[in-house]
Amino acid sequence: MSDVPPQSSPDPFAQCPSGCVCGVRELIAHENDRGPRDADEIDASEMRAMLIAVRTGYETVRSDPRVVERRHAANTAWSGAQRQLTRLRTTIEEKRIDNAAGELDRAERAAQSSRRRPAWLRAVRWPVVAGIGLFDVWYFGAVFRYLTSETGDAERGLNAVRALEVVVGIVPGVVLAIIIAASADALSRPLRAWKAAAPRPLRRDDDTGALTYALRVIGKWVQRAAWWMLPFGFVAFLLFVLARWAGLRAMYPTPPPDGYRPESVMLLIALLTIGAIVVKLLADDPVADELSVLRRRLRLLRWRYKWQSSRTERGIAAYDSAWSDLRTLRDDLVGLLNVKMQSAWEGFILRLRSLHRMAGNVTAAEGASDSREALLQPVFSGIPQPRMELGPLVEVCRLIDERDPADLRKEKRRLDNLFTDQIRGEDRRETALALRADDRA
Repeated sequence: MSDVPPQSSPDPFAQCPSGCVCGVRELIAHENDRGPRDADEIDASEMRAMLIAVRTGYETVRSDPRVVERRHAANTAWSGAQRQLTRLRTTIEEKRIDNAAGELDRAERAAQSSRRRPAWLRAVRWPVVAGIGLFDVWYFGAVFRYLTSETGDAERGLNAVRALEVVVGIVPGVVLAIIIAASADALSRPLRAWKAAAPRPLRRDDDTGALTYALRVIGKWVQRAAWWMLPFGFVAFLLFVLARWAGLRAMYPTPPPDGYRPESVMLLIALLTIGAIVVKLLADDPVADELSVLRRRLRLLRWRYKWQSSRTERGIAAYDSAWSDLRTLRDDLVGLLNVKMQSAWEGFILRLRSLHRMAGNVTAAEGASDSREALLQPVFSGIPQPRMELGPLVEVCRLIDERDPADLRKEKRRLDNLFTDQIRGEDRRETALALRADDRA
């Protein structure tokens, strides 16, 4: 029995229990029998330890549920971002914004050379029509409710009947307001033709007799006089109604017991209705209406593109987050595989070599800048080792390399620049050429 305590015994197997079957004694004895060897020479036992590290690393990667989850999340986010970019690209390629901006430019140039209606008149036309419509709803609503009450429905005192009376009384007033607006549009066409025909000079043909030509001249002047008398007639009617009601107000400081005369009320309501129609006719400006329609159209297209652009930006941000998570998982699992191989060296190969001292010293390899390069680089410099099996990480690495979010952002910036060019109306030829180049690509 040895006199040296076990913890200080020169025998490396002094602390091993009796009957140990780990095989380290036999391996050391085999190395001693074989003699010294170079550090880059790998024997069968060392290669077996590294292959075990490869197998266990592959099984760990294959069984990790995060690989499937994050790969599917990245694919879904990528598809969503691509769909949004396709919508933006379709909007640009259809050139709706470009056409709308071009039409608006042409309409604005045409409007500069035409006579325009006052802006305040166009601004008040619809409030005037709406105001007369509200008056009609109130006035004729009361009239129709009065008429329905004469039938006896109101005397029953039923809430449902009263509610129906209110609705039925409102409908005619709304219809009258719509009729007033429609009447102004219906009158605008013949009045516009009359306005264009009145100042037109009369031409005499060679076969036209003197009497016929004289009658035509008289008719033309009557037509012109009637056209120019229209404003005077309306102003005279307005002053007449105002004067009549001013006289009634002077005669009756308070409403008379029997009410105002029916013809006075009729004239007042007729004045309000005709006045609304006149305001609508005077504010009629086809050029300005066309400009308003084109501006609203372009504004809608711009808002729609910006809304789609915002959704696309959110989709790219979502994919960027999923791509970053996938890349983090890739780096984590690659580090795990490296640790598996390093554990084989640390737990078996280096431990065994430190015991038999028949192999030379090893030098750690320089660190790799990329995680994929780290898998191809051996743990120690100049010493070969089996390649780690990536398994599902191959597809993960492909997705990370081929689907960089920076490419999506670059494409979006390109589409946004084309959108800006179309809005400004600048470089439209270059925009079309760029789109054709993309189609050919």
